[in-house]
Amino acid sequence: MDIDGQYDPKLVGIIVSSFADSGPDTVFNNTELADDEAMILAIKGMTVIGLDNPLDAIEDINDDEERRSTIQQFGPFPIKDRATLKALAISFVVKAEDSTDHRIRTFGRFCVLFLIYNVEHTRLILDSYGLIEPYFNIISREINYDKDLHPNNLSNVYRKMNMLFQGVLPRVFTVIDKGVIKELIGKEIMHRDVFLIADKKKKILYSLLADPEMSVWRKHEINRAAANLNSHLYKKKLTSRTVTELEEIAALLKRYNLSVEGVS
Repeated sequence: MDIDGQYDPKLVGIIVSSFADSGPDTVFNNTELADDEAMILAIKGMTVIGLDNPLDAIEDINDDEERRSTIQQFGPFPIKDRATLKALAISFVVKAEDSTDHRIRTFGRFCVLFLIYNVEHTRLILDSYGLIEPYFNIISREINYDKDLHPNNLSNVYRKMNMLFQGVLPRVFTVIDKGVIKELIGKEIMHRDVFLIADKKKKILYSLLADPEMSVWRKHEINRAAANLNSHLYKKKLTSRTVTELEEIAALLKRYNLSVEGVS
């Protein structure tokens, strides 16, 4: 899904800093902040965040899953002398095989991505707060080494993060015990008896009921949960549609680029 030219970006831009062999460094800045302002934010942010991210937390830097498990988000933070702007931060680690610092070669290069936004968009940004860390984990799969921190990759991350905050990306949920709604993140998800797909662009909330022997009580529980989701998160702006045919369920999952165990 490409939103370029269709929606106003909610992010002012991003700043990416890394802990170079000589200390903190700004490697990317497409915001309105001057280079010295970006560096001040990078130094302050990396200092505070780094306290919760010891470099030796990763036992095997070549284990991509272990390395990615250290991704964390922080904030929002104020920005010095910029009352109309705030920043959210995402910390991550990349491999640095050419570093002259033994510890960095062994445990990786510590990096922080700052999402800069206008305070007027705070509500929209925070509505997606729980998605930021797992979403970044997905869209940054091509950033594994410090040499991958180049403008093309980081511009792409900026574009995709903006898509998240537009609220137009389809979101997938399930209903667990006692009607509690749980959001599902990623392209590959475990089989459930129900999937709720909220497509804000099409203004549809799909309820995919994958169990042909589902009880009437369970169906009522799911309907109540879907109605609450539509009311609280989408202000009742989505039209509800229930799908029970396996073939149609599979087609919808394919349309939304989702892979579910047991459904093809």
